[in-house]
Amino acid sequence: MGTIGAVRKLSLLLMLFLSGCGVLKQTTPEPESVEEYVPASFAMMQGWSEQEAAALAPVLLASCQKFARKSGAMEPALFGTYEQWTALCGQLSQVSDGGYRQFFETHFSVYQLSPQEPGLFTGYYLPVIPASREKTDAFPTPLLGVPDDLVQLSLQNFNPDLKGRLYGKVRNGWLVPYEDREGINRREQQGDYDDTVVAWLEDPVERIFLHIQGSGILHFEDGEYMHVRIAARNGHKYFAIGRYMKQQGMLEQVSMQSIKQWLKDHPERQDEVLFTNPDFIFFRQIDRGPLGAQGVVLTPGRSAAVDNDRIPLGVPLWLDTEVTTTGQPFQHAMVAQDVGSAIKGPVRADIYFGMGEHGASLAGYQNAGGKLFVMVPAGAK
Repeated sequence: MGTIGAVRKLSLLLMLFLSGCGVLKQTTPEPESVEEYVPASFAMMQGWSEQEAAALAPVLLASCQKFARKSGAMEPALFGTYEQWTALCGQLSQVSDGGYRQFFETHFSVYQLSPQEPGLFTGYYLPVIPASREKTDAFPTPLLGVPDDLVQLSLQNFNPDLKGRLYGKVRNGWLVPYEDREGINRREQQGDYDDTVVAWLEDPVERIFLHIQGSGILHFEDGEYMHVRIAARNGHKYFAIGRYMKQQGMLEQVSMQSIKQWLKDHPERQDEVLFTNPDFIFFRQIDRGPLGAQGVVLTPGRSAAVDNDRIPLGVPLWLDTEVTTTGQPFQHAMVAQDVGSAIKGPVRADIYFGMGEHGASLAGYQNAGGKLFVMVPAGAK
């Protein structure tokens, strides 16, 4: 690369930094405020029991495999070091039946996140979606793989004090933003992405909900199945289409089911609604699933997506909320194994409810307040 090209790219990074681009963040964690991580106790986790501790153990041990590949301090520092977690994981693997509650209460401390906040606990699931390997009248919507012109840039590779990722494409030697959802849709219609199609779906509504879930199972007409999950994104900020629909008076009660039904009844307004979310997801086939952001297979009712600027992946959680569809308490030990574009804030989590219609029936309506606790190695802070 010539000097001019290098200067242009460095200038671009500096410009983004000075403009306060959301993906540029200092890796040095801000001091945790007393309001955000408040010392608590296992006694405050209503419903905590030997049964819950035993159910937590195998889910945490799956995350332990990822801890062993890392070293140094977690962020925020409250959560200790990867070496501490690896040692605890080794001890946990030796615990026998009946001893799990004592193990956690002996080796972990509990913190409640922002008790002054009401919290928000939503849900997600693994959709099983009809698909075709060829474009047909019944399956005209492409599920796209990563396009050749998408550039993914890890900022930490350029400066260890920065973290985050940029997505874009090169135009005349410059890295520029990638197209938003509407722009990608136009390019689809021109055939720009025909060589990257993973499969063909029934309509854009099914596709955007697969984008929101981040992974799914495609069910082909010959009876075969394919696991797919997020491989990259276009870099635009996620916006909830349900928020727009409520603002416009299209819906009073927003759920996955009500959004799908309204869009089915008003096909002439699908583009208007879908394009309000500029975020776009590209997929890849995987051998097994569903895989969360930590790279482990998710467990229904035990895996959660969190804001990993506040909670590192792999950390045990206690969620105290309720299931929206039934009103029943949801008080369970879980593990932070995934992230999501909309999962931001201290008392915020997305509960993985499982696959298919059962998972959808719970996840699609889930929207409740509650409390969130984390477990950290005793004496880590």
